[in-house]
Amino acid sequence: MMDSTTQDPDLVEINPLDLFCSSIDSLHGTSIDQIIPPNSGWATRPDAVTGVAGGSLVVHPDGLLSGITGGSGASRNDREEIQRMCRHGIPPSLKCAAWIINVVAAANPDMSKSDCDDFGTFRKVRVIDHGWDLTLKSLFPDESDLDRADVLDFGVGHDHLLNIMQGDHGGKPIPKKGIRSLTKVLHAARDSLGLEFCPLLPDVTCLLLSYMPESYAYATIRQMVVDDSSYFLAISRIQHLSWCKTFSDLMKRCFPQTAVVMEQIGALKPSGLEPILKRFMVPLLRRKHVLRVMDIYTGEGAHAIFRIATTLCCLAHAHLGESIRECCDNAAVFWEGVRRFAHSKHFRFDIFLHQAYGVQKSFRILTRPIFPRRDFVSRLITNNEVWAEENQSNLPIHDGKKPLGLVEGRYPIVLAKHSPERLRLAQWLPPSLQSTRLDLIYSSNHHGRSIEMFYRCCSSAIHSVTIMEVLGTDTVVGMYATQTWRNNPDGYGDGGCFLFRLKPNPECFKYKVGAGNMNISSFDEQENTSCLDDAGQLMISSSAFISMGVGEGGASGLRLNEDLTRGSTSKSIGFDSEELIAEGEEVFEVGLVEVYRFIREVDNKPVDKVDPWKGMFD
Repeated sequence: MMDSTTQDPDLVEINPLDLFCSSIDSLHGTSIDQIIPPNSGWATRPDAVTGVAGGSLVVHPDGLLSGITGGSGASRNDREEIQRMCRHGIPPSLKCAAWIINVVAAANPDMSKSDCDDFGTFRKVRVIDHGWDLTLKSLFPDESDLDRADVLDFGVGHDHLLNIMQGDHGGKPIPKKGIRSLTKVLHAARDSLGLEFCPLLPDVTCLLLSYMPESYAYATIRQMVVDDSSYFLAISRIQHLSWCKTFSDLMKRCFPQTAVVMEQIGALKPSGLEPILKRFMVPLLRRKHVLRVMDIYTGEGAHAIFRIATTLCCLAHAHLGESIRECCDNAAVFWEGVRRFAHSKHFRFDIFLHQAYGVQKSFRILTRPIFPRRDFVSRLITNNEVWAEENQSNLPIHDGKKPLGLVEGRYPIVLAKHSPERLRLAQWLPPSLQSTRLDLIYSSNHHGRSIEMFYRCCSSAIHSVTIMEVLGTDTVVGMYATQTWRNNPDGYGDGGCFLFRLKPNPECFKYKVGAGNMNISSFDEQENTSCLDDAGQLMISSSAFISMGVGEGGASGLRLNEDLTRGSTSKSIGFDSEELIAEGEEVFEVGLVEVYRFIREVDNKPVDKVDPWKGMFD
C-alpha cells in the first residue's frame, strides 16, 4: 500500500480554493492554450501545495515567483533555479497566477509564502474582484462616465499610444471591449493610485490584460507601485530621467563602443530611449519575445529591462556594423535597425538571453556577472534621481524640436517658407520625420489646378504634407498623409494621419484614441472590431475630390473639389476638428495649394525611397 510520502499526486484530494487561476485574455478576447508542456518543470496540476512549478523549490525573500516554491527559507540555488525557469518562459495558462505572485513576492519581501501564493489562487478571487468593483463604482458611477473616458497616455505620447491601439500588441487593432478594459484600468491607476506620469504603464497594462481579468491587472499594478518604489515602474518625471541616465551609464560601463555610437546619434538621450523606457521594447521585439521579457520583469523589475535592453543594443550594433555611422542620423533610424535585427533569422532569443545573463571569466576560477548586480543598479538609480532633480530643467523628456529644413528646388516655396510654420510641423510629425527637409512636389501656381496632376505629382511620395490657404482670410490649413494620395474612394490611410491649422492659432488635430461612443457587445471578430478601424478610412479620394477625416452625414474633416478651387470642412469623427477654419464656416474658396515630401538630411534622399537596412537581414 502506498504511504503518504509516495502517494500518486493525481489521487490526492485538492481543495478547490488552493488551485491557481487560469489565464484569460481581456485585451483581444482570444483563447489561451491551457496545455502545460510535459517535462517543462511546470506543474500540470498546479495548486498552493505543489506550487505552479513542479519539484521541491522553496520561497526566497525577494523571489521571482513564490508560487513556484514549496516551502520557506530558499537557498541561493533555489533562487537561481526559479530565475532560470522564468527565463525559459511561463506557460500561457499560468501567466495570470505566476505574474501576480511574482510581483507580490518582489514587492513584499517580508510576506509569507502562503500569503503570496494566495494572490494566484481562487482564495483571493472574491477579494480582488470586490475591490475592483468598488473602484469602478467610485470612478464611473454612471455608464455614460465610462463612455466619455479616453485612454490615458501617462506621458508615453500620442503617437506611441496610437501605435499601442493599432497593432503593437498582437499585430491587430485592439477590439472595442479590450479598449474599454484598458481605459478602466488606466483610469483606476490615475484616480485611485495617484499615478500621473508613468510612460511604461500603457504597454505593461496591455500585457497584463492579455492574460488577466481587469481586476487582476489592476491588483498587479497596485502591487507594482507599493511604497512609491521604482522597482517596477518610473512613476514621476524625476524617476524617468533617472532611469534614462542609469541606462546611459550602464551602456558606457558594459558596452562602451556601442554607447559611443548611440550617444552620437542621440539614442542615449531621454527622447532617444523611448522604445525601451517608455515602450517596454514592444516596438523592437517580436510579441512572443516581449512576453518572455514580461515573465522575467514581473520578478526582477527594472533590473531586467536594463540588463536585456543594453545587451540588445550591443548585439544589434555588432550586426549593423558600420552601416550605423553611414546611414543613421537620428535615433529613430537606429531603433528601426534594432527592430529589423530582432525580427531577423539572425536573432535567437534563447541564445540572446544566455548572453544577457552570462558570466565573464576573471582571475583563475573566479567569475563575475557581465551585468552589474541589482543592488548596484538600485544605488545608481537613487544617485541619478538627485542628478535628475538638479538638471531636469535642462533635460527635457521630449526633444526640443527645430524647424524642418527646406529644399531649394525649381519652384519657389510659399506656404512653408517661414520657420515658425516649419517648427510647428516638426512638432506634430512622427519622430522619424522631424529631422528632415521639405521638398515641394506640387504647387497649384505651377502645376495647375487639376486633381489628375495632383495625383501624378504625389505619386513620388508615401508620406506628404498638403497645405492650402483660405481665400479672403489669413488662414492656412492642411493635412498630413501616411499613404500615397491616389484615386481610391474605398478609403485608405491610418491613424497617423492628421489635420492641422498653421495660421492663425496653430493647432494639430490628430486621431483621438478613446473609448467614447462604443457599443460594447462581445469579442466577436466580425461584429466588434476596433474603434480604430475607422482610421483605415481616414483618406478618401476619387476623380471628383480628395478628403481626409470621416465627418458626420457623409461630410469630411477637410475636402477639396476636383479643380482644387473649393474646399469644405466639418467636425470629423476621431479628429475632433470642429473649428479647423472658423466657427460656423464650412465651405471656403481655396487659394494656393502646395504638397511636400520629406528629404533625409544625412544623404539628401527621399525618406520613402531610402531603407538603410534593406537586405541586411534577408
